[in-house]
Amino acid sequence: MFIPGRIALLGAAPDIQDGRIVRAWDLAATEKRPGNNPDWTVGLKLLRDTAGRFTVLDIVRLQGTPHQVELLVQATARADGDVFQYFPKDPGQAPGYQETMFARLLAGHRFGFSPERGAKAARAAPVAAQVEAGNLSAVRAPWNAAFLEELRGFPDGAHDDQ
Repeated sequence: MFIPGRIALLGAAPDIQDGRIVRAWDLAATEKRPGNNPDWTVGLKLLRDTAGRFTVLDIVRLQGTPHQVELLVQATARADGDVFQYFPKDPGQAPGYQETMFARLLAGHRFGFSPERGAKAARAAPVAAQVEAGNLSAVRAPWNAAFLEELRGFPDGAHDDQ
């Protein structure tokens, strides 16, 4: 679905005053152990500039316990400053639990939830269209190789977290 070769790698981030930045999270909570390859918790920080182009500014990811995930989310929000933290709403959790937990964890930070509907491949179609149009770039960073590799394998790869 994705064509990673169409994603330009930038030597530096574009002027972040010229757009809106959010960090979107895909949550998982299983620690990596010998013999398993669980999903990753991923926080992808994205800039949409005033011209409508998108730049991936940062990615954090972890295969860890629920507590380790909470610590990662909290530390990342602290480092991001005034960046809106966006979480998928898990319909399988006890009503309100996730919102209450994140409200305590992220006191002083902006965050919100949205229910996810449909398969990930269908939800990724608008992103794929931006890649095809050459409107998605990423800041050159150590996370690039894993990010591009996962995009190459999407939606049939081992992971679909980024």
